[in-house]
Amino acid sequence: MKYKVRFLFYLLGVSVLCLKVCAVFAKAPDTAKIVFGKAIGKTRDIYLMNPDGSEQVNLTNHRADDISPVWSPTGEHILFASNREQKAWGTWDLYLMEPDGSNARKVFDKFALRSGPVWSPDGKRIAYHYGEIGNDLLYIGTIDGKTEERVAIGCCPAWSPDGTEIIFRSGALNKPRRFSLLKVRTNRQTFFPFPKEPKWVRYPDWSPRGDKLAFSWNNRDEPRREDFVLQTVYIVNRDGTGLQQIIEEGQAAGTSVWSPKGNELLYNAIDANNDLQIYKISLDTGVSVQLTDGESWSYLGDWFDPAYALPVSPQPQLLTTTWGEVKKGN
Repeated sequence: MKYKVRFLFYLLGVSVLCLKVCAVFAKAPDTAKIVFGKAIGKTRDIYLMNPDGSEQVNLTNHRADDISPVWSPTGEHILFASNREQKAWGTWDLYLMEPDGSNARKVFDKFALRSGPVWSPDGKRIAYHYGEIGNDLLYIGTIDGKTEERVAIGCCPAWSPDGTEIIFRSGALNKPRRFSLLKVRTNRQTFFPFPKEPKWVRYPDWSPRGDKLAFSWNNRDEPRREDFVLQTVYIVNRDGTGLQQIIEEGQAAGTSVWSPKGNELLYNAIDANNDLQIYKISLDTGVSVQLTDGESWSYLGDWFDPAYALPVSPQPQLLTTTWGEVKKGN
Protein backbone atom coordinates (compact mmCIF):
# COMPACT_ATOMS: atom_id res chain seq x y z
CA MET A 1 0.00 0.00 0.00
CA LYS A 2 2.77 2.42 0.93
CA TYR A 3 4.40 1.85 -2.46
CA LYS A 4 1.17 2.81 -4.20
CA VAL A 5 1.01 6.00 -2.16
CA ARG A 6 4.61 6.81 -3.05
CA PHE A 7 3.89 6.12 -6.70
CA LEU A 8 0.88 8.46 -6.65
CA PHE A 9 2.98 11.22 -5.08
CA TYR A 10 5.62 10.59 -7.73
CA LEU A 11 3.07 10.96 -10.52
CA LEU A 12 1.74 14.13 -8.92
CA GLY A 13 5.24 15.59 -8.72
CA VAL A 14 5.96 14.73 -12.34
CA SER A 15 2.69 16.35 -13.39
CA VAL A 16 3.51 19.59 -11.56
CA LEU A 17 7.01 19.59 -13.02
CA CYS A 18 5.58 19.03 -16.49
CA LEU A 19 3.31 22.04 -16.10
CA LYS A 20 6.29 24.20 -15.17
CA VAL A 21 8.47 22.85 -17.97
CA CYS A 22 5.70 23.30 -20.53
CA ALA A 23 5.47 26.96 -19.53
CA VAL A 24 9.22 27.36 -20.06
CA PHE A 25 9.48 25.50 -23.36
CA ALA A 26 6.84 27.33 -25.35
CA LYS A 27 5.82 26.06 -28.76
CA ALA A 28 6.28 28.25 -31.81
CA PRO A 29 3.50 28.44 -34.42
CA ASP A 30 3.52 25.67 -37.02
CA THR A 31 2.38 28.06 -39.75
CA ALA A 32 3.06 31.70 -40.62
CA LYS A 33 1.41 34.19 -38.25
CA ILE A 34 1.19 37.96 -37.99
CA VAL A 35 1.05 39.46 -34.50
CA PHE A 36 -0.53 42.92 -34.28
CA GLY A 37 -2.43 45.33 -32.06
CA LYS A 38 -6.12 46.21 -32.29
CA ALA A 39 -8.08 48.94 -30.54
CA ILE A 40 -11.70 48.12 -29.81
CA GLY A 41 -13.29 50.64 -27.49
CA LYS A 42 -10.88 52.33 -25.11
CA THR A 43 -8.18 49.65 -24.86
CA ARG A 44 -5.73 47.99 -27.22
CA ASP A 45 -5.02 44.25 -27.23
CA ILE A 46 -2.64 41.97 -29.08
CA TYR A 47 -3.97 39.62 -31.75
CA LEU A 48 -2.75 36.90 -34.10
CA MET A 49 -3.88 36.36 -37.68
CA ASN A 50 -2.88 34.44 -40.77
CA PRO A 51 -0.98 36.29 -43.54
CA ASP A 52 -4.26 36.59 -45.49
CA GLY A 53 -6.02 38.30 -42.54
CA SER A 54 -8.09 35.27 -41.52
CA GLU A 55 -8.45 33.62 -38.08
CA GLN A 56 -7.90 36.69 -35.94
CA VAL A 57 -7.44 35.67 -32.29
CA ASN A 58 -7.20 37.94 -29.24
CA LEU A 59 -4.15 36.97 -27.15
CA THR A 60 -4.16 39.43 -24.25
CA ASN A 61 -7.76 40.55 -23.57
CA HIS A 62 -6.52 42.79 -20.75
CA ARG A 63 -8.05 45.96 -19.34
CA ALA A 64 -4.70 47.75 -19.85
CA ASP A 65 -3.22 48.80 -23.22
CA ASP A 66 -0.95 46.24 -24.91
CA ILE A 67 1.03 47.45 -27.94
CA SER A 68 4.09 46.89 -30.20
CA PRO A 69 4.26 43.07 -30.27
CA VAL A 70 7.30 41.39 -31.86
CA TRP A 71 8.20 37.73 -32.33
CA SER A 72 11.31 36.18 -30.85
CA PRO A 73 13.63 34.85 -33.61
CA THR A 74 12.39 31.28 -33.08
CA GLY A 75 8.72 32.22 -32.63
CA GLU A 76 8.60 30.80 -29.09
CA HIS A 77 7.82 34.12 -27.40
CA ILE A 78 6.20 37.48 -28.07
CA LEU A 79 7.66 40.67 -26.62
CA PHE A 80 5.36 43.66 -26.19
CA ALA A 81 4.81 46.94 -24.34
CA SER A 82 2.00 47.48 -21.85
CA ASN A 83 0.85 49.97 -19.22
CA ARG A 84 -0.71 47.23 -17.08
CA GLU A 85 1.48 48.11 -14.07
CA GLN A 86 1.03 51.91 -14.03
CA LYS A 87 -2.33 51.97 -15.88
CA ALA A 88 -1.77 55.46 -17.29
CA TRP A 89 -1.33 56.52 -20.92
CA GLY A 90 2.30 56.51 -21.98
CA THR A 91 3.60 54.56 -18.95
CA TRP A 92 4.77 51.60 -21.02
CA ASP A 93 7.10 48.85 -19.91
CA LEU A 94 8.16 45.60 -21.57
CA TYR A 95 6.48 42.21 -21.15
CA LEU A 96 7.03 38.71 -22.48
CA MET A 97 4.41 36.03 -23.20
CA GLU A 98 3.94 32.71 -24.97
CA PRO A 99 2.54 32.58 -28.55
CA ASP A 100 -0.90 31.66 -27.20
CA GLY A 101 -0.97 34.70 -24.86
CA SER A 102 -0.27 32.77 -21.68
CA ASN A 103 2.33 33.38 -18.97
CA ALA A 104 2.63 37.16 -19.48
CA ARG A 105 5.38 38.59 -17.26
CA LYS A 106 7.60 41.67 -17.00
CA VAL A 107 11.07 41.61 -18.53
CA PHE A 108 12.63 43.99 -15.99
CA ASP A 109 11.90 44.00 -12.26
CA LYS A 110 12.23 47.77 -11.86
CA PHE A 111 9.68 49.86 -13.77
CA ALA A 112 10.85 52.36 -16.39
CA LEU A 113 9.30 53.92 -19.50
CA ARG A 114 10.30 51.30 -22.07
CA SER A 115 8.60 50.73 -25.45
CA GLY A 116 9.18 49.92 -29.12
CA PRO A 117 11.20 46.70 -28.54
CA VAL A 118 13.11 44.65 -31.14
CA TRP A 119 15.03 41.38 -30.72
CA SER A 120 18.64 40.68 -31.58
CA PRO A 121 18.92 37.83 -34.14
CA ASP A 122 20.40 35.49 -31.51
CA GLY A 123 17.42 36.09 -29.20
CA LYS A 124 19.55 37.05 -26.21
CA ARG A 125 19.20 40.84 -26.25
CA ILE A 126 16.63 43.49 -27.06
CA ALA A 127 16.82 47.12 -28.16
CA TYR A 128 14.10 49.56 -27.17
CA HIS A 129 13.06 53.14 -26.56
CA TYR A 130 13.71 54.38 -23.02
CA GLY A 131 11.79 57.49 -22.08
CA GLU A 132 13.11 60.32 -19.95
CA ILE A 133 11.76 63.85 -19.62
CA GLY A 134 12.84 65.78 -22.72
CA ASN A 135 14.73 62.84 -24.24
CA ASP A 136 14.27 59.82 -26.50
CA LEU A 137 16.93 57.30 -25.54
CA LEU A 138 17.99 54.03 -27.16
CA TYR A 139 18.83 51.18 -24.79
CA ILE A 140 20.05 47.60 -25.19
CA GLY A 141 19.18 45.04 -22.51
CA THR A 142 19.29 41.30 -21.99
CA ILE A 143 16.04 39.39 -22.40
CA ASP A 144 16.41 37.97 -18.88
CA GLY A 145 16.03 41.54 -17.58
CA LYS A 146 19.29 41.49 -15.61
CA THR A 147 21.19 44.22 -17.46
CA GLU A 148 20.46 47.24 -19.67
CA GLU A 149 22.63 50.00 -21.10
CA ARG A 150 22.04 53.35 -22.77
CA VAL A 151 23.69 53.37 -26.20
CA ALA A 152 22.33 56.41 -28.10
CA ILE A 153 19.88 59.30 -28.26
CA GLY A 154 16.98 58.29 -30.49
CA CYS A 155 14.10 55.87 -30.99
CA CYS A 156 12.51 53.36 -33.42
CA PRO A 157 15.34 50.78 -33.49
CA ALA A 158 15.63 47.96 -36.03
CA TRP A 159 18.29 45.27 -35.52
CA SER A 160 20.12 44.14 -38.65
CA PRO A 161 19.68 40.45 -39.61
CA ASP A 162 23.40 39.75 -39.15
CA GLY A 163 23.31 41.20 -35.61
CA THR A 164 26.13 43.69 -36.13
CA GLU A 165 24.23 46.99 -36.17
CA ILE A 166 21.03 48.79 -35.27
CA ILE A 167 19.41 51.47 -37.39
CA PHE A 168 17.37 54.02 -35.48
CA ARG A 169 15.83 57.47 -35.72
CA SER A 170 18.34 59.83 -34.19
CA GLY A 171 18.07 63.43 -33.07
CA ALA A 172 16.33 65.64 -30.53
CA LEU A 173 12.60 65.77 -29.90
CA ASN A 174 10.47 67.92 -32.23
CA LYS A 175 13.32 68.35 -34.69
CA PRO A 176 13.88 66.89 -38.19
CA ARG A 177 15.43 63.49 -37.62
CA ARG A 178 17.76 61.26 -39.58
CA PHE A 179 18.51 57.55 -39.61
CA SER A 180 21.72 56.57 -37.83
CA LEU A 181 23.55 53.25 -37.73
CA LEU A 182 24.91 51.96 -34.42
CA LYS A 183 27.66 49.34 -34.44
CA VAL A 184 26.58 47.05 -31.61
CA ARG A 185 30.08 45.89 -30.69
CA THR A 186 31.66 49.35 -30.46
CA ASN A 187 28.67 51.73 -30.06
CA ARG A 188 30.08 53.74 -32.99
CA GLN A 189 27.44 55.79 -34.82
CA THR A 190 27.26 56.90 -38.45
CA PHE A 191 24.44 58.38 -40.53
CA PHE A 192 22.67 56.08 -42.98
CA PRO A 193 24.21 56.85 -46.40
CA PHE A 194 21.38 58.57 -48.26
CA PRO A 195 22.85 60.56 -51.19
CA LYS A 196 20.49 63.36 -50.20
CA GLU A 197 19.36 63.03 -46.59
CA PRO A 198 15.54 62.95 -46.32
CA LYS A 199 13.99 64.71 -43.33
CA TRP A 200 11.18 63.47 -41.13
CA VAL A 201 11.88 59.78 -41.76
CA ARG A 202 10.31 57.17 -39.46
CA TYR A 203 9.88 53.45 -38.77
CA PRO A 204 12.94 51.78 -40.38
CA ASP A 205 12.82 48.01 -40.99
CA TRP A 206 15.52 45.81 -42.52
CA SER A 207 14.72 43.31 -45.24
CA PRO A 208 15.36 39.66 -44.22
CA ARG A 209 18.64 39.66 -46.16
CA GLY A 210 19.70 43.02 -44.75
CA ASP A 211 20.30 44.46 -48.23
CA LYS A 212 17.34 46.87 -48.22
CA LEU A 213 15.54 49.18 -45.83
CA ALA A 214 11.83 50.01 -45.73
CA PHE A 215 10.77 53.20 -43.99
CA SER A 216 8.05 55.85 -43.76
CA TRP A 217 8.69 59.33 -45.14
CA ASN A 218 6.82 62.55 -45.80
CA ASN A 219 8.76 63.80 -48.80
CA ARG A 220 8.51 67.50 -47.92
CA ASP A 221 11.26 69.78 -46.63
CA GLU A 222 9.02 71.19 -43.91
CA PRO A 223 5.83 69.12 -43.75
CA ARG A 224 2.75 70.74 -42.26
CA ARG A 225 0.20 69.02 -40.05
CA GLU A 226 -2.25 68.87 -42.95
CA ASP A 227 0.39 67.02 -45.01
CA PHE A 228 0.04 63.95 -42.78
CA VAL A 229 -1.79 61.99 -45.48
CA LEU A 230 1.20 62.45 -47.81
CA GLN A 231 3.38 60.23 -45.62
CA THR A 232 4.06 56.93 -47.38
CA VAL A 233 6.37 53.90 -47.60
CA TYR A 234 9.72 53.79 -49.39
CA ILE A 235 12.46 51.22 -49.94
CA VAL A 236 16.17 51.97 -50.33
CA ASN A 237 19.27 49.82 -50.81
CA ARG A 238 21.72 49.33 -47.94
CA ASP A 239 24.20 51.69 -49.60
CA GLY A 240 21.57 54.47 -49.88
CA THR A 241 20.91 54.00 -53.61
CA GLY A 242 17.79 52.88 -55.45
CA LEU A 243 15.19 54.92 -53.54
CA GLN A 244 11.74 53.60 -54.49
CA GLN A 245 8.28 54.75 -53.44
CA ILE A 246 6.10 51.70 -52.74
CA ILE A 247 2.70 53.15 -51.80
CA GLU A 248 0.98 56.10 -53.46
CA GLU A 249 0.54 59.24 -51.37
CA GLY A 250 -2.81 60.05 -49.84
CA GLN A 251 -3.35 57.11 -47.45
CA ALA A 252 -1.03 58.23 -44.63
CA ALA A 253 0.80 54.94 -45.13
CA GLY A 254 3.56 54.02 -42.69
CA THR A 255 4.98 51.54 -40.19
CA SER A 256 6.02 48.88 -42.70
CA VAL A 257 7.14 45.31 -41.91
CA TRP A 258 8.83 42.88 -44.31
CA SER A 259 7.53 39.39 -44.95
CA PRO A 260 9.97 36.66 -43.83
CA LYS A 261 10.55 35.76 -47.50
CA GLY A 262 11.24 39.40 -48.40
CA ASN A 263 8.81 39.65 -51.34
CA GLU A 264 5.96 41.44 -49.52
CA LEU A 265 5.45 44.32 -47.12
CA LEU A 266 2.84 44.89 -44.45
CA TYR A 267 1.94 48.50 -43.80
CA ASN A 268 -0.56 50.65 -41.92
CA ALA A 269 -2.83 53.06 -43.80
CA ILE A 270 -6.11 54.92 -43.31
CA ASP A 271 -9.16 53.27 -44.93
CA ALA A 272 -12.27 54.89 -46.44
CA ASN A 273 -13.83 55.19 -42.96
CA ASN A 274 -10.77 57.01 -41.55
CA ASP A 275 -9.78 53.96 -39.51
CA LEU A 276 -6.20 52.68 -39.36
CA GLN A 277 -5.92 49.24 -40.98
CA ILE A 278 -3.24 46.73 -41.98
CA TYR A 279 -2.51 46.12 -45.66
CA LYS A 280 -0.16 43.79 -47.55
CA ILE A 281 1.54 44.63 -50.84
CA SER A 282 3.44 42.35 -53.21
CA LEU A 283 6.77 43.88 -54.25
CA ASP A 284 6.68 41.78 -57.42
CA THR A 285 3.25 42.80 -58.71
CA GLY A 286 2.44 45.96 -56.72
CA VAL A 287 -0.97 44.50 -55.78
CA SER A 288 -2.18 45.61 -52.34
CA VAL A 289 -4.67 43.70 -50.15
CA GLN A 290 -6.44 44.95 -47.00
CA LEU A 291 -6.07 42.45 -44.15
CA THR A 292 -8.08 44.08 -41.33
CA ASP A 293 -11.34 46.01 -41.31
CA GLY A 294 -14.26 47.01 -39.12
CA GLU A 295 -14.83 49.91 -36.75
CA SER A 296 -11.48 49.50 -34.99
CA TRP A 297 -7.88 50.55 -35.44
CA SER A 298 -5.26 47.88 -36.18
CA TYR A 299 -1.57 48.49 -35.53
CA LEU A 300 1.30 46.65 -37.17
CA GLY A 301 3.39 44.26 -35.14
CA ASP A 302 5.52 41.49 -36.66
CA TRP A 303 5.43 38.56 -39.09
CA PHE A 304 6.77 35.09 -38.22
CA ASP A 305 7.12 32.09 -40.52
CA PRO A 306 8.70 28.84 -39.21
CA ALA A 307 9.95 28.08 -42.73
CA TYR A 308 12.36 31.05 -42.50
CA ALA A 309 13.29 30.90 -38.80
CA LEU A 310 16.87 30.25 -37.68
CA PRO A 311 17.85 28.75 -34.30
CA VAL A 312 18.89 31.34 -31.71
CA SER A 313 22.36 29.75 -31.60
CA PRO A 314 23.09 29.41 -35.34
CA GLN A 315 25.23 26.50 -36.52
CA PRO A 316 27.67 27.07 -39.41
CA GLN A 317 25.77 24.70 -41.69
CA LEU A 318 22.55 26.70 -41.13
CA LEU A 319 23.93 30.15 -41.84
CA THR A 320 22.51 31.92 -44.88
CA THR A 321 24.85 33.08 -47.61
CA THR A 322 24.24 36.69 -46.62
CA TRP A 323 24.95 36.07 -42.92
CA GLY A 324 28.13 34.20 -43.76
CA GLU A 325 29.34 36.94 -46.10
CA VAL A 326 28.72 39.65 -43.49
CA LYS A 327 30.50 37.71 -40.75
CA LYS A 328 33.41 37.07 -43.08
CA GLY A 329 33.67 40.76 -43.83
CA ASN A 330 33.87 41.84 -40.16
